[in-house]
Amino acid sequence: MSRTALRLARKAGLLTAALGLTVPATAGTAAAAEPARTARTAAAAALPQFSSVSRLFEGDIAGPAESVHVKGTLDISVITLPGAAGGGTAQIISSLDDTTSTGLASHATYYLVGAQRNNAPFSAAATTTLNVKPTFLLVPPTGAPRRVQPLTVTVVVTSTGVISGITAVLG
Repeated sequence: MSRTALRLARKAGLLTAALGLTVPATAGTAAAAEPARTARTAAAAALPQFSSVSRLFEGDIAGPAESVHVKGTLDISVITLPGAAGGGTAQIISSLDDTTSTGLASHATYYLVGAQRNNAPFSAAATTTLNVKPTFLLVPPTGAPRRVQPLTVTVVVTSTGVISGITAVLG
């Protein structure tokens, strides 16, 4: 029986060494647990964040030959990539969906189409309000398409990359 116990202890010791498992000398004390909790909290704060919304819009914009009434949906996705020390970069992806456009004078059909990704830095010190104006194409019934920036997308991001608001306005 003692031989079996010694053999099991030796195997357990080898297994512990092979897995790299160690027991710290200060195990169980609050001082030893604090750095691990802080490291986990910092790692969780540095994770990318994601939010996606759809915003309705409607109004008039300047077209190539006349004012154009546009109505549609803007799909917005935001991904924040925080840095280890706070701050980071936000990727703001804006794409048009179910958009109709009509010339105010001619009643001709225009097409407002497109999608764009904008990158914007956010601060490590405080909450940052990011404003981007994505570029889309306004396609008239005749003639060449024209680049337009009719919408302003606003994203509010905390210093750790948490997305706290997304809006879009025409004009």
